[in-house]
Amino acid sequence: MVTNLTTQQIESIQIDESVIFLNYGETDEQFLAPTRGGGEFAATVTVRDIEFDGRHGKTAGTQVIEEQGASIKVTTLCMSQENLARAIPCCTVASDEGKTIKNPPTGVIPMSTYLKNVTMFAKTIGGKYKKITIYNPMHETGFTAKAVKKAEGELALEFLAHYPHSDLDGDLWKVEEIAQAPEMNAK
Repeated sequence: MVTNLTTQQIESIQIDESVIFLNYGETDEQFLAPTRGGGEFAATVTVRDIEFDGRHGKTAGTQVIEEQGASIKVTTLCMSQENLARAIPCCTVASDEGKTIKNPPTGVIPMSTYLKNVTMFAKTIGGKYKKITIYNPMHETGFTAKAVKKAEGELALEFLAHYPHSDLDGDLWKVEEIAQAPEMNAK
C-alpha cells in the first residue's frame, strides 16, 4: 500500500485536456479546435518470440520487434470542409474555393496527402508539458456525419504515424518534456 508520494511523483501527474496541432512548427501549422474529450496517444509494438526446442516461456534475448505503430486520436467539433477532406485521404476538393469535396479516386496515395506531424501537448501538475509528436500521420478510415437535436456534430480523427519510404527505420513518434505551452493562436 502506498503511504507517501514524492514531490516528483505528484508533479508528474498529467492533468486536464490536451491541445492538438497539425504540422506543428511548420509554415502551415494549424491549431485543431474546438475538440471534445481531449487527445489520446498510443505507441504500439508487435513482439515475436523466437520458438526454440527446450523453451519454457518468454526468454530474454530471443524476442524481435517486428512492427511498430503510433497514433493520436482526437474528436473535433469543427466540421469545416478542410477537416472533412482531411478525414478521407486524397478526396477531391473542387475548384470552388474548397466548398465542395468528393470521394477520392482509387490508387496509390501521394506523399503530399500525409501531414508532416500531429503534436499533442498535455500539462502536468508541476507546470511542465508533455509534447507528443507523431510523424507522417494520416487519418485513414473516413468519417461519419451525424446531426442530432440538442447536440453537436463530432468528427473523430485517428491520425496514424507512417515511416517515410526513404527511412524505413526512422522515427514514428517522440515524447518530450518541455517547460512552456505553445502559443494558442488559431491560424
